[in-house]
Amino acid sequence: MLNMMRDYIRQETVEPVKFLFGSIFFLFLGSLFIAAGFVLISIGLVGLIQRFDEMNAWFSWVPYFSGSIALLIMAFFAFKILITKKGQDV
Repeated sequence: MLNMMRDYIRQETVEPVKFLFGSIFFLFLGSLFIAAGFVLISIGLVGLIQRFDEMNAWFSWVPYFSGSIALLIMAFFAFKILITKKGQDV
C-alpha cells in the first residue's frame, strides 16, 4: 500500500513539475532566439540603408529610424500572433 501511495504521489507531483520545467525552458529559449533574430534583422536593415550615399549628414537619422520602425512592426506581429493563438481553443 505504501509503495502504491508513493508511486501515485510521484506520478501526480514530480512528473508534472519535470514536464512543466522542460516546457518553460524551451519556450524561454525559443523566445530568446526570436528576440535575437529581430534585433539582428533590424541591425542588418540599418547597415543596408547606411550603404546608400544619400544618407549624408542631413539624413543620417533615417537608417536608425527605419530600424526602430522595423523592430516595432516585428514586435507588433509577434504579439498579435501570440494573442490570436492564446484566444483559440486547443
